[in-house]
Formats: sequence, C-alpha cells, structure tokens
Amino acid sequence: MSVPHPGGDPNANLYAQLKRDVLDRVPQITAVEYVPDDIEARHLRAMFDPDRLDPPTGPNSPELTVKWYRQEPHDWFRINYTDPNTGFHAGWHQDDDHPDLGRAHFQYSVADEADRWGITVEHETPSLILWEIVEDLLENVRPTYQCSSLEE
Repeated sequence: MSVPHPGGDPNANLYAQLKRDVLDRVPQITAVEYVPDDIEARHLRAMFDPDRLDPPTGPNSPELTVKWYRQEPHDWFRINYTDPNTGFHAGWHQDDDHPDLGRAHFQYSVADEADRWGITVEHETPSLILWEIVEDLLENVRPTYQCSSLEE
C-alpha cells in the first residue's frame, strides 16, 4: 500500500522542464509523453529503446515513469523503471512510505529478489535530481541488479 502524495496537483510546467532538460536528452529514450496529456499532466512516461540499453533487453520497451510534486520543505517524487521483458523494477522515491529509511529511498525487485534502502540525493533542483537518477539507473542499477540476475 502506498502513502498518497501530500501535495496538490502536479506542476505541468515542471514536467515540461524535466522532459526538455533531461528525458529528451537521454539517447536510450525514444519517446516521452505526458499522462494523461500535456494539459492534465499527472506524470511523465519515457520509453527506452531495448536495443540501446547496455546490455540490450527486448523486444518490449522498458519504461520510466516520473511523478513529481513541488512542496516545502522537500519535494515528493517517485521515479520508477520497469522492464516488461525481465520483470525488473527499480524505484527512487522521496515520500513518506518508509520513514525508517529517511527522506528518500531506492528499491528494486527482480525474480524472487527485492530490497530497499535509504539514499541521499546529491542535488536540490528537480532536473539535476532526475539526471542523477537516470545516470544511476543506466550506469549502476541495471548492470548490478537487473543484468546480474539474468546471468545466473
């Protein structure tokens, strides 16, 4: 069960900024859309080209969803990666779901393995936080947790 976000409506302008400044610039991402649309934007959905990921996955496109609510003193966000080819899921959350882990946490699940732990994001601005997370996904998380489980 998930704790609902404490903020109001998401900020469509923020989603436009995250799309333009981060997601549209990631070469492994081939499409980014506002859900349900650019007027009501409740979250962003980015689709990865499975052949551009290292190592490749496929044939279906993995997906990254971004939900973000601006608020004081700290933003609420959930950034989730799901690969339909392998069942791998990874999430970076700054919410109230696991107060024992601190303000933000990372979690993953694949096959019969799952874990979560507290994290500290290096940056304050949403675009830089999202860059940090996408880099972590591509450089560390997929190779360590998704791809190593496929080799077993």
